Amino acid sequence: MRKYLRFVSQSVLGMLGLSVYILADTFFIANYIGADGLASLNLALPIYGIINGTGLLIGIGGGVRYTLRHTRGDENADSVFTASLLMGAVLSFIYVLCGVFGAEHLARLLGASGTVLQPTTVYLKVCCLFSPFFILNNILTAFTRNDDAPGRAMAAMLTGSFANIVMDWYMVCVLNAGMLGAVLATGMSPIFGVAICLTRKRGYHIGKHRIFEEIPKISAAGFSAFIGEFSSTVVILVFNYLLLSLAGSTGVAAYGIIANVALVATAVLTGAAQGVQPLISIAFAEQDRRTLTKQTRRGVVTAVLLGALFTVGALLFPQQVTAVFSKGSAELTALAVPGLMLYFLNNLVSGVNLLLIARFAAAERSRDAAVLSLLRGVILVVPCAVVLANIFGLTGLWLAVPTAEVLSLLCGLYLLYREKKSEKTALQAV
Repeated sequence: MRKYLRFVSQSVLGMLGLSVYILADTFFIANYIGADGLASLNLALPIYGIINGTGLLIGIGGGVRYTLRHTRGDENADSVFTASLLMGAVLSFIYVLCGVFGAEHLARLLGASGTVLQPTTVYLKVCCLFSPFFILNNILTAFTRNDDAPGRAMAAMLTGSFANIVMDWYMVCVLNAGMLGAVLATGMSPIFGVAICLTRKRGYHIGKHRIFEEIPKISAAGFSAFIGEFSSTVVILVFNYLLLSLAGSTGVAAYGIIANVALVATAVLTGAAQGVQPLISIAFAEQDRRTLTKQTRRGVVTAVLLGALFTVGALLFPQQVTAVFSKGSAELTALAVPGLMLYFLNNLVSGVNLLLIARFAAAERSRDAAVLSLLRGVILVVPCAVVLANIFGLTGLWLAVPTAEVLSLLCGLYLLYREKKSEKTALQAV
């Protein structure tokens, strides 16, 4: 239990810190740039989500593979780290090219036009140019956590977030650099996390043994983590397009508040799931089914308690939360308050879904992890959004994510039951 609490608490604090710099962007942009800046941020978030998801795919996938091979005594486990760095370098290069040559085109595809086009383009360009640091930070943080140093991983995340807040304040408030200042602060913040991870004696190093064989295995193990981020991107895109028809740019700005506050809850719940992942991987590698079950149960209890805390907070204090970002706009507040209350109902079950995804991935059941990620992120939430919005308008749209999470949980529990049943059948056959 002591080890569980150490890993989970430090992972949660680290992810909480990581989410704060997006929240800081939202605060400074809303209060010092205005509604157009807030709408631009929300339109640009899908690309940030894809970049961050790429880092999670490589980091989580590589971390799982490294833990499994290292625990089993594989002397060539370091090749996983090298393969992860190679994947990060190639994909970062692609994102940098997109930022240099296609930022405005991307902004238009995401729905930016008029006064929102220019700040959206700026945010996208700088975000893509700093993608190597976002991806490397995710890789090093995941490997550091799986190298039995969750405290160092937490310190890396918190240091980067604190640096982002300070730079946000200085560039937006003091230098009056607008959207450029806000995104530069976000882009530079992972550099601090990278430095923290590198300034320690590491158990993982550069290895050259069959590097390319590890790439598909890393991708499979981390695919569910990428889908989790990618699904957020899809949800934001779908919601933005639906909101433009239902409530115009003010609706998009209101969703920007809700989505960015929700990032904090999602980050904490993801941190709880990622914190228990190394412990599940170790138990699985050692074939210790009793510990595997125990850690899974602990993770579920933690997810339910944290999710309930966020839901109750949103129901009790929606006015206070939205007031931080609405800059006194009555129209914006009127849309954001009921949206926050309904949208945050998803936290009652989303943490359990994230825990089940991490558990499947850590136990080398990458297909089940990917299926559950796709269900909760894209396959269920998109039709729920479209159907419920057409029937109930804005209320239906805010309820789409909670509805999809409940349906996903039922599917996740079935996948877990099927796994237990197949294990029981295998034991009886022996």
